Amino acid sequence: MLRNTPFGGTPTYKLLLGFGLCSLGGAMLYAYFKNRADDEEEQDSNNRRQASRSAAQTQEQKPQKEVCLKIVVENEHVPLIMGRGGSNIKLIEEKTTAKIRLRDKDSGHKFCDITGVPDAVKAARVLLIKEIERAPLVKVELQVPQRLINKLNTRGGELIQEIRGSSLAKLSIDLNGRNGKAKITIVGNQKQVNIARKMLDDQIEEDEELRRSVEEVEQRREPRRSPTNSVASSSMYSSQTSLSSHTQPRDKLMASKGEGKPMEVYVSAVASPSKFWVQLVGPQSKKLDSMVQEMTNYYSSAENRAKHVLSAPYIGQIVAAVFKFDEKWYRAEIVDIMPNQYNPQEQVIDLYFVDYGDSEYISPADICELRTDFLTLRFQAVECFLANVKSTIQTEPITWQKSSIAKFEELTEVAHWRKLIARVVTYKERPKSTTAVHSAAKEGTPLPGMELFDPAEGAEVNIGDLMITHGFALPLDDSYPVRSRSSTPSSNSDSTIEELCVSNPVTPLTPHSPMSMSTDAEIISQAEDAHLAQQMEHLQHKLNGNNISKVNPVKLSATDLENGNNNHTTNGGTTL
Repeated sequence: MLRNTPFGGTPTYKLLLGFGLCSLGGAMLYAYFKNRADDEEEQDSNNRRQASRSAAQTQEQKPQKEVCLKIVVENEHVPLIMGRGGSNIKLIEEKTTAKIRLRDKDSGHKFCDITGVPDAVKAARVLLIKEIERAPLVKVELQVPQRLINKLNTRGGELIQEIRGSSLAKLSIDLNGRNGKAKITIVGNQKQVNIARKMLDDQIEEDEELRRSVEEVEQRREPRRSPTNSVASSSMYSSQTSLSSHTQPRDKLMASKGEGKPMEVYVSAVASPSKFWVQLVGPQSKKLDSMVQEMTNYYSSAENRAKHVLSAPYIGQIVAAVFKFDEKWYRAEIVDIMPNQYNPQEQVIDLYFVDYGDSEYISPADICELRTDFLTLRFQAVECFLANVKSTIQTEPITWQKSSIAKFEELTEVAHWRKLIARVVTYKERPKSTTAVHSAAKEGTPLPGMELFDPAEGAEVNIGDLMITHGFALPLDDSYPVRSRSSTPSSNSDSTIEELCVSNPVTPLTPHSPMSMSTDAEIISQAEDAHLAQQMEHLQHKLNGNNISKVNPVKLSATDLENGNNNHTTNGGTTL
């Protein structure tokens, strides 16, 4: 096949030898270049690893930059940091290689400069703080009034927890301190104790300021009515129809039931032991008096009254009204507007005084629009009922005799601003009234039932027990233990609304009052008749001289009698 090619004359073995040599040479060349490439790649890898190690060694040999941390320490902690002869400082410096230097900051503090690499500075700071925390424990005992403990324990002990959290000190309370006071023990280092004591001192000062304010209120407040003028033509529906009874003080009273804490109150108005009003004693008491004085000064001016003429009064409106017994101006709510049947051009307005709980029938000429800034203070009157008692009238346990009401007014010193201790122990739903305006808005609002205590002669006298002991009331439950005197307000009460409606077949007790009870009742009755005549004369004058002797502005329905609403509310008296 190679005859006609240039290799035709070449022997065959030579050709085979040539081809074999060429193939072997190519294979050798391929192997050579491949091994060379692998050697170059390995060399490059070795060079990179060596360069990396060299860079790391160079970086390790480069010194870290030093930093300086400055902290402030109190002078009393300096001995703890220094140690005897500066031994603590030297030990910390040896352990961390950091340098520590102290210098003055002010009369009570020093700067502590820690210098070194970041890790050493951090370690030195931790050791210094541990030395400071090893400060010796200090124990301080404070004698404080019991009322301050009640304040500290309100809202689940919120104030105590705040003091503990801010000071990091341990606080413990012992109610059985010396001289009737409570003892607070503070344990911690000196700084922690100082912080806790400062916070407690602030609370004590605030409590003393409150006490002084309350004493000032009690000294300056005048009775809203004199004892001889205990009855007025007041509305029986006011507390039921008034939307203003949904107040913060009422919510505070209801909240105190869950906490089981007593509260200081004034009884400001009474319809009966089953229906009376209280004001909570506190900073708001002085604010209320200041507001009443400002309202009186403002509305006593005819020019100012002309700016606030009430042209179209409406039910539920909050107005300013003059109280005819002291000629002062107060906040009130219009709960009804009734026409004068003898003079269609005139009206009679039924007012509920939202800060006191009493009610009055009044002429439109004696009310004005309320200046809006007089609404900043929340309404103060809270409607309540006396827990664990019922009327001596067997068939109507919530309808009370005049003598029982008079005794309750006497014991509570209604509207004479005597401070009493109250504890909410139960509640009941507000009675429904089909005739009352806005009655639907009041449904479901609970009325607090409370025990009242008179803090007399170092002991607390249970007013409900006194009413029962003297025959002016019956125990709601036959098993109810009567305690005429009690060192602490009782919390044992399981009264419910169902029990409040029970009429047990118990023979009414004869009141064990002094022998002059019948004479006192006659005197009270005469005073009531005289005062009622005075009110009729006043109202007749306001209604342009019309004869109002035949007017009966209060008419009771069968529903009202069933609900026990035939009590006319007054400050210091009622009429049945």
